Amino acid sequence: MQQTSDLLTRLIAQQAKATPEEVAQLRQQAAQANFCHDLLEVDEALWGGFWHFDVISPGYRLPAVELNLLRGIRLDHTWPEGTTVEQYLADLRRVILQAESGVWTLSVLGEPCAVFVAWGQPMMTVVWYCETTGQLHAGYRTTHFAGDRMEGAVAQRRMEAVPTGFLQKKSPDWLEQAVAEKDESEPRSLAARLDAEILRLRQRMA
Repeated sequence: MQQTSDLLTRLIAQQAKATPEEVAQLRQQAAQANFCHDLLEVDEALWGGFWHFDVISPGYRLPAVELNLLRGIRLDHTWPEGTTVEQYLADLRRVILQAESGVWTLSVLGEPCAVFVAWGQPMMTVVWYCETTGQLHAGYRTTHFAGDRMEGAVAQRRMEAVPTGFLQKKSPDWLEQAVAEKDESEPRSLAARLDAEILRLRQRMA
């Protein structure tokens, strides 16, 4: 069986459509991946709050998995307060493995990535996986995902039609502010640059 990492790189380089078996390989690889634990600077919108009994202040850093969860709890309000990292990761892995979820492949900052998207109630959950790091780099719930608006993206499996009565909401205010902050900070590590670029892509799809 072809290695999934080679498969993802080839699909993106050739802008190719994957077979159902290849999509299954991508799902398995991403579902087994850890979420990035690199330390990332917390968004200004979260300053002044508490996390694990610490006050979040300028320059405060968290592992990427915790920052993504904290955004979901405090900024997007799409995961309930008290959600653990383990529960959050279980939610993301369910989306990756869900046979009905959409799958897109694309290059992000020159790195091969796969995006998994599934409908929920009342939003969709989006999960980003990077082959270079072998890790998950984002997981969020949103009413906005337009995969065809991502430059160079190939829909390996499209989602089902929008559910009846589904209401799109405008992009959250914190997202625009966070993107501006990342533009000014010039992040250096790959994890920080991927985080910033995924936020930008998310804003553009809104």
